[in-house]
Amino acid sequence: MKNLIYSFILLFSFTMVGQDGTEIWMSYELKAKDGMSQKFEAAAAKKTQKYNSTAENGIFTFNIMDGENQGMYSRVIGWKNWDFMNSNEDRSEELKYWRDNVDQYVDSSTGWKVWRRVKWASHNWTPETTFDYMLKHTRVIKPGMDQDVNHFLGRLQRVYEKHNYTGVVAVFRVMSGGNTNEYIICEGFNKYGELGEYPDTDKTEEELYNEMFGWESYRKDAKAYNLALEMYSRTTERQHFNAELSTQL
Repeated sequence: MKNLIYSFILLFSFTMVGQDGTEIWMSYELKAKDGMSQKFEAAAAKKTQKYNSTAENGIFTFNIMDGENQGMYSRVIGWKNWDFMNSNEDRSEELKYWRDNVDQYVDSSTGWKVWRRVKWASHNWTPETTFDYMLKHTRVIKPGMDQDVNHFLGRLQRVYEKHNYTGVVAVFRVMSGGNTNEYIICEGFNKYGELGEYPDTDKTEEELYNEMFGWESYRKDAKAYNLALEMYSRTTERQHFNAELSTQL
C-alpha cells in the first residue's frame, strides 16, 4: 500500500495554478517504526535534499503534536493545478530511492487526500508565507448545509481583508481521497498565543463583523455555521513545521 501511495504522488511534476483558478494541494500522514524516528528523519532528509530541492518538486513536512495522530508526520504538496494532475513525468528513480532508503523505517501511512484551497475564505496565504507552527481545525458539513458554512467563512475573510488582520488562514476542502464534505482551516503562526491581530483598531472581531454586516450578525451567522457542522468532526491538532524534511526555497 505504501509503495502505491508513493508511486501516485511521484508521477507528478510542478506547474503554476491553472487558468480556472483551481489550486490543488495533497497531504498524507505516516508513522515511523518504534525507535526509528531519528533514522527515518535522517533518511527522509537526504531524500528531500536529493529529489525535492526546488519549487517544481517541493514537499513540506509537519510533526503532529497531539490528538489521535500524535507522533505522526504530515507530508504536504501544494500550489498545483490540473496540469499537475495530468502529468506523466517519470519519477521512478525517486520512488526507488524512497523504497530502498526510507521505507524501511516507516511503520504505516494513510492514503493521500487531494484538497482544493478555498481562496475566497483564505487570508495572507501566499507562496512566500512561512510559519513555524500551525493549528489544523477539521470540520465536516452536514448534507445540504454548505451555504451556512460558506456564508460565515466568506464574511470572516472580508473582515480580515478590510481590517488588515495579520494572521495566516487557509481553508481547504476535500476533492478526493475522503469525505467531500470535510474541510480544514489551517492557521499558521510563529509564537503560541499570537495567531494574529487587527493592528488598526481596539475593537473585537465580533464588533468589526457586526459593523460590516449588521447588528448581531456575528452571533446569528456563527450559530447557523455551528448548526451546519457534524458534531463529531470538531477537532483541532497542533502541527510543528519540520524544516529538515521540507523543501528549502
